[in-house]
Amino acid sequence: MKKVLSLWLITATIVLAGCQRLGSLEAPEVSVSGIALNSISLFEQEWGLTLRARNPNDRELTLKSLDYEIFINGEKFARGLTGDSVTLPAMGDAQVTTTITTSLLSSLKQLQKIQQQQDKPLQYRLVGKARVAGVPLPLSFDKEGEMKLPAMP
Repeated sequence: MKKVLSLWLITATIVLAGCQRLGSLEAPEVSVSGIALNSISLFEQEWGLTLRARNPNDRELTLKSLDYEIFINGEKFARGLTGDSVTLPAMGDAQVTTTITTSLLSSLKQLQKIQQQQDKPLQYRLVGKARVAGVPLPLSFDKEGEMKLPAMP
């Protein structure tokens, strides 16, 4: 009985220590650093999106993936995924490159609105989850900012 109780106490201590460590871990801050139109066809456009991931923690983080949605002027523009691991230094940042694809038919109206306001910066919102090595649950991020889209060819 004493062995079972001791084993239980050791397990509970390890779990609590792990939860305490995760409790002090802040999610990476992810923002749009750049966007470029890679290609356009009759049905879709491919955009190159560069994200800036900042690590507000005092320890290095390895991003395993980002799963995000980007909204422009309050409307969903695209969904993106990354699968390349990126190491974020403690209290530092790194760029993450990815591509997103938009459907011409579903986004034509939105792209026309954007073209009419070329001289104004666009309001964006980037919402998603970051999977970090050594952390069992994804960490959420939500960032708002401004950007300017490149001219359409």
